[in-house]
Amino acid sequence: MRSAVPAMLALLLAVALAGPASAQCKLHRGDVVVLYSSAEDPDVLVWDSRFRLRDYYAASFDEARQLLPHALLARSGTRAEIESCIPDFVQPGLLNPLADAVGIVIIAGPHRDQRGWVLGTDLRRRRH
Repeated sequence: MRSAVPAMLALLLAVALAGPASAQCKLHRGDVVVLYSSAEDPDVLVWDSRFRLRDYYAASFDEARQLLPHALLARSGTRAEIESCIPDFVQPGLLNPLADAVGIVIIAGPHRDQRGWVLGTDLRRRRH
């Protein structure tokens, strides 16, 4: 019986460690990126809080319109630096996977030095 106890503990530990991996952001603090949403609508909404970013994607049309004053519209190609990232924070649609909420500071253009939050899917690594 005593020899079964260590084996059971080892089995329990193995099961506990075999759980799903924790989500991690693909972008990290200090990374320089370019804002670009999609080919149909490449400009990006930059939100004043990550909670409004999440609420916008969960909102009805009327609710989303009421949230818009809390965002600025950055042109595609605007350069930004990553300040923080919250993995899997936003559900951008019923059929889309969870997306990261990424805190940025804009480093070029008319919105230079503005801070805000965008979807991780609206960012592209800058090519040198």
